Amino acid sequence: MDQPKIAVVGMGGFALAHRRYVKQVEEAGLGRQIAQVAIAADQAAFADDVQRMAEKGIAVYGSLREMLATERERIDVVCIPTGIPLHRPMAVAALEAGCHVLVEKPAAGSIQDVDAMLEAERRSGKRCAVGFQHLYRSDIQQVKEWICQGRLGRIDRISAFGCWPRNPDYYGRNGWAGRLAVGDTWVLDSPHNNALAHAVNAMCYLGSNRVGETVTPVGIQAELYRANDIESADTVVLRLRSAEEVVIFFAVSHCTDQNIDPTFIIHAEKGILELGYGGGIRIQWKDGREERWEVEQKETRILEDVVEVVMGKRSQLACPLAVARAHALCVSGTFESSAIHEIPEGARAIDAANNGIAVRGMTEIVQRASQEAALFSELGVEWARSGDEIDLRGYGYFPTFRRRVGE
Repeated sequence: MDQPKIAVVGMGGFALAHRRYVKQVEEAGLGRQIAQVAIAADQAAFADDVQRMAEKGIAVYGSLREMLATERERIDVVCIPTGIPLHRPMAVAALEAGCHVLVEKPAAGSIQDVDAMLEAERRSGKRCAVGFQHLYRSDIQQVKEWICQGRLGRIDRISAFGCWPRNPDYYGRNGWAGRLAVGDTWVLDSPHNNALAHAVNAMCYLGSNRVGETVTPVGIQAELYRANDIESADTVVLRLRSAEEVVIFFAVSHCTDQNIDPTFIIHAEKGILELGYGGGIRIQWKDGREERWEVEQKETRILEDVVEVVMGKRSQLACPLAVARAHALCVSGTFESSAIHEIPEGARAIDAANNGIAVRGMTEIVQRASQEAALFSELGVEWARSGDEIDLRGYGYFPTFRRRVGE
């Protein structure tokens, strides 16, 4: 086919990254942008950019509805780097209009929203990719290939932790940050459904030994906490069980006094593999051998992956919507499992480095939890409260549990 014609929704925020993706695609000769959605406020704030787009022949519209009504027969791919509450309605609208979609991560705020998107994808015959950036990396795909080949043997557990401190500005940057819902739309904004959502998604992906597939979650137990003045959680620890008998364990907090990126630890039959957040692979084999690979991380080219599939150059998306579903199921399950518990004020301090809240000992707690695959309550943390074990088999609607969400 001819070069795919691309449209982008939004000008600022993460749309800046998608606009960079478009530039990469255009420079590679794989596609070109023909349309842009810029609401009135963005047309004022990005007036120079809008003018340059107009000069290049890119049609600018004030809404997705208007753009699809006018351009849908010309557009091949719509990039949707908007806030979580808009992912479902915008992705469904673009698919129904006959366009392929690249939607930013996470796929949506609840499992039923993702399932509605999957149904729209099925009906339309078009493809929907999700911008979980880790799955577009060569090192992740290399490890996935080894797992599918059986090089590591049976996988028992994949674990990681994340210490990503965030200050009040992070929660004030838009109308949905730190929220459970906006109006009638679930958001479930939290470390594992936003800033480090890609870590959970990557672990679910690597837990399956099937090419291009992810684990099948069957149960989850979690604990949710907050120290910030928000609706949702800023600290999460979870243990996900899968039909593949692989356990996914993650501990993460925005209330640590150190910034530490995740390292993925794969506990397998033949050894332990460590995958660095920024690249680098180390395998400690059970026979005593050690192997290391330093993988240079190139700039993420997510949209190139999508347009190559649209053009028929490749058959499989790196992160199709179906792969992202396990992450959405995991997130919905965590909010079923646990109320959001307040971390006592006596355990909090203000981090002078970023003016954010740092919980005393939190850095060590999340590290130890990941190492031992133990929830905070199982570690004996004084303020910790155990969550319920939730059955995820057949789970398709959030919330289904007896507890009121956010209680």
